[in-house]
Amino acid sequence: MKTIGFFGDSFCAGREPESWCVLLAKQLNARIVHWGEPGRSVWTTFFKFNQLNKTNRLPDICVLCYTEPYRLYHPSLILSANTEPVQDVDPNVYKALEQYWIHLHNYDKDELAYEYALKWFDHDVLFKIKNKTIVQMWSFRPFETAGKDAGIKLMSGIFIDESLYASSINENTPLKGATMSWGEGIINHMSAEQNKLWATKVYTAIKNNESRS
Repeated sequence: MKTIGFFGDSFCAGREPESWCVLLAKQLNARIVHWGEPGRSVWTTFFKFNQLNKTNRLPDICVLCYTEPYRLYHPSLILSANTEPVQDVDPNVYKALEQYWIHLHNYDKDELAYEYALKWFDHDVLFKIKNKTIVQMWSFRPFETAGKDAGIKLMSGIFIDESLYASSINENTPLKGATMSWGEGIINHMSAEQNKLWATKVYTAIKNNESRS
């Protein structure tokens, strides 16, 4: 049986039977060996992927879901704007985070670093990987929650130039502000039907790519 791994944030972290990740794995007859991590930055995605790549432990199918640019990297904590402190974590961490956002943070720098890092990862890491199926997509398409489009195009493997965030939008979810759905029946910020549709979208992209190979 082939293996499949999901690298990204909460949009690819749901393990429920209705999750698009679980549905896609079933459609591909693959075993899931890696999941996304809620709240984590794009740098976590890079680190996790590179670690498995360097040790020859990448799944047969690697699905990368890129989050937005403004999350800070930490090896074990979720750190972004308005992060709620976690009990038993040094409160100085959150004081430093607050001061960073007040005095040091720069959106232009974050966006430029994000674009350059994605393009480097695409061209210098993913492009060199052989005998694996690589699928790239957006959790948040840059920079849709701000009403912009960075126009970043990725070349390695299968590139689905759409976002899970946009797929999760409904009448109760405003496009601006990244207010996402939670609650009963909500998985990966989407309804069961939205999860099903996304799984089908990714499965079709993979199969179409195989037919062209």
